[in-house]
Amino acid sequence: MTFRVSGPSFNYMTKISILVLTLIIFFYPSHALSQNKNSARVKSIDAYCKKVDSFIKHSKSPQLVFADISDPEEAKQKWKKFDSEKALEKFRETAETYTIAFNWQKNGNVAVSNFTLFSQSGDWAKYVYHYFREDGSLARAESELRTFYGDYIVIRSSYFDRNGKLIHQSVKYLDLVKKRPKKPTSDFLADNSNEVDYFKKTSKLPFAHLLKK
Repeated sequence: MTFRVSGPSFNYMTKISILVLTLIIFFYPSHALSQNKNSARVKSIDAYCKKVDSFIKHSKSPQLVFADISDPEEAKQKWKKFDSEKALEKFRETAETYTIAFNWQKNGNVAVSNFTLFSQSGDWAKYVYHYFREDGSLARAESELRTFYGDYIVIRSSYFDRNGKLIHQSVKYLDLVKKRPKKPTSDFLADNSNEVDYFKKTSKLPFAHLLKK
């Protein structure tokens, strides 16, 4: 038995198939090229950050130490520059600071800015590590959130181009106790405490006005 397809129907289906095939051929190389370009950018950024790490290893202590000394109940931050880590620790003997930033410089510019943030209750702590290029733009940010809300560790790696556009990001969710992969619940993902603030330029750092003092 032979089945025959009518002319109009055959032509219509043929046109649709050709259109779909054309779209695949047109967009796939473009998508693949974009992926390869981002992969190359990520590798280049990793190589740069590795050089920065090697450079700052020669300076074990941060060159610039800042902390937000405002009342945690106040919305406005008040950043203070400290002469050293010891000076900050002495200050914290009488007044706690919940946001601290340690910074390393290269050629007079901030190359690495490491933030430590934690809550008054001690329910969570965040660590955010910024790698800046010589032009002040953010190259890579590494963040780690440790929280008793759901008992999670959230680790993010974020890569940016010179214009501040996110070009790649990876996220891992681990169990706070077992340190094993743990699937996040919808409630946990919706919680604002999971958000991480990045500063895409050194000029946008909350203590930028103190850098030249």
